[in-house]
Amino acid sequence: MLDTAKASPRPKIGWRPSISFWIVAAIVLILVIIFAAAGGFGGALIILGVVALITGLYALLFKRRTWVGIPHRKSALLVAGSGIVVFIVGGIVGGATASSTGSQNKSAVVSSSASATATPTPTTTATNPAKTACLTANETKTYNGDVFVCTMGADQRLVWLPEAESKVIVARAAADKVAAEKAAADKAAADKAAADKAAADKMAADQATAAQQAADKAAADKAAQAPVPAAPVAPADPAPIAGYVSPGAFCSGGTGVSKTGKAMVCAPASDGKLRWRSA
Repeated sequence: MLDTAKASPRPKIGWRPSISFWIVAAIVLILVIIFAAAGGFGGALIILGVVALITGLYALLFKRRTWVGIPHRKSALLVAGSGIVVFIVGGIVGGATASSTGSQNKSAVVSSSASATATPTPTTTATNPAKTACLTANETKTYNGDVFVCTMGADQRLVWLPEAESKVIVARAAADKVAAEKAAADKAAADKAAADKAAADKMAADQATAAQQAADKAAADKAAQAPVPAAPVAPADPAPIAGYVSPGAFCSGGTGVSKTGKAMVCAPASDGKLRWRSA
């Protein structure tokens, strides 16, 4: 059996980086890069000082190992104090860098202003404005002693035209406007006359219709009030002479003999009535 009493004690294992260490280290590295890009070396020192101060205070207040494994109180105080010193140094360095950069920018602005003042401004050469676009109607400008007027052209665009040509175009436009207004007025008058005639014709037709209806009604009333004529009375059949009958005369039935001795019979004739006919 092994003598455990004489076995050497197991050595203590020191601090080893954990997952939290690598996560925090990556975050700190990103912040250092950002602050260094924004504020230079001074900005990097400032963020490192802040991280050291927070880490030392955490270990000092909570008495626990931090992400960098600070083992005891003295180490926490040392880290926190170092963070304050680094923060102050970073602020000083950043301020000096900003001051230097401002001076350089100011010098660049002064030199730029001086060069701009020393360089003469080139003068632009006037060009002929004829037929070029303009903005305000009736505006005038002079070129080589000639007056140009901003005029509305035939394509409805404002262009610079010589004064004489501008007057011709303006006069033509005014005449066209007067003619258009007169044509519109004539058309409106013609339309009104046609509408009035149509209304008058309709009124006359309505009046004629009403008069015809009144006449028809009066005639109907008069016809209704007139006496009804008596029905015509058919002439009486002539009496037969000496026992003879007349051919075609009305009869009531039976037979007879005409004057010539011809036998006759009372039968319906073509008019549907009883008449003496040959037997």
